[in-house]
Amino acid sequence: MPRALVIAGCLSGEKNDAGVAALVDELAAAVGADMTLRARTGGRPVGRALPDVLAELRAGGVRRALVVTTHVVDGRLQRAAASAVRDAAPGFESLGLAPPLLAGERDHAAVAAALDEALPARPGRVVALAGHRGPECEAALAGIEGALRERGRGDVLVGAPERLVARLEGSAPKVLLGPFLMALGHHARHEVLGELARSLSADVWPHALAELSAIRRLVISHAMSSL
Repeated sequence: MPRALVIAGCLSGEKNDAGVAALVDELAAAVGADMTLRARTGGRPVGRALPDVLAELRAGGVRRALVVTTHVVDGRLQRAAASAVRDAAPGFESLGLAPPLLAGERDHAAVAAALDEALPARPGRVVALAGHRGPECEAALAGIEGALRERGRGDVLVGAPERLVARLEGSAPKVLLGPFLMALGHHARHEVLGELARSLSADVWPHALAELSAIRRLVISHAMSSL
């Protein structure tokens, strides 16, 4: 019986995104997917919404599916995905939803280790990583910063754009700015690497979390636990 893999998240900027492409390929191989589809859970209205994709699969006779989101935390969009999966479940024999990237303290430690390796410390430089706004997101970003601090990386700040601006105002060190996001979507390219970088006069780290192999392994581990 065929199994479908649904990659759900904001897809507006993921065209030609090498990190997401690698994640999709590795996920499909790991879970034994016979088909892979993408679905939108938020952001700009580009692509089909998750409920519509699940309805299409059900109408096409697919009875086993796994939804993996590109969400970093268990916030509003992850909860909306969970609701869509619950609503669609009666039409499937097996329909799972993988946890978001940061599903527990071990995930914070694993992501901090991946960032520590990808962004080594440099004298006189502060690394700033900007993520989404919202209470759940900002709490998770603070957790990542704490996990990095435990690794001796007090030079790394992680937070929503406005909070980073406030914390870096009047700061003397050179700033390297990157997105704390799974994909280089519209938010990453325009708000973080564009507007925020200009406001901070920062150099940019134009990469997404999905480009880091350790991050992809963590996402795959979450997916396998949800089969």
